[in-house]
Amino acid sequence: MQLTSYNTNAMDIFVGSIPFKLKEKELRALFEKFGEVTAVKIVKDKVTRQNKGFGFVEMPDEDAVRNAIHELNGTELMGREIEVSLSAKKEAPKPVKNFKINHLGKPSGNFRGIGKGYDKRNKK
Repeated sequence: MQLTSYNTNAMDIFVGSIPFKLKEKELRALFEKFGEVTAVKIVKDKVTRQNKGFGFVEMPDEDAVRNAIHELNGTELMGREIEVSLSAKKEAPKPVKNFKINHLGKPSGNFRGIGKGYDKRNKK
């Protein structure tokens, strides 16, 4: 097992439409032709452990990243045409309005809860 430290200068590459039988070491070898690879992650389904057809590669050198994207995007790998591009960072989720946590760690304020038993108003 290879340990890698998190590099803040590294660039993430999105790799889509990858073959379902592709392994992380094979994806790493594909990108190592263009330069140093610091991390490789193929996203897998939690239940079936089957890869979902996309993954991410992290490379520290910007020129190597551009070259890899240019050369690999649209190429065929095990019978599938792969998509290679810069990874778009997700935005932080927006906070929920009127939702506070009390000192017990439970919702308080305007949060009424969901389900039976939470609505204590008198109904006739």
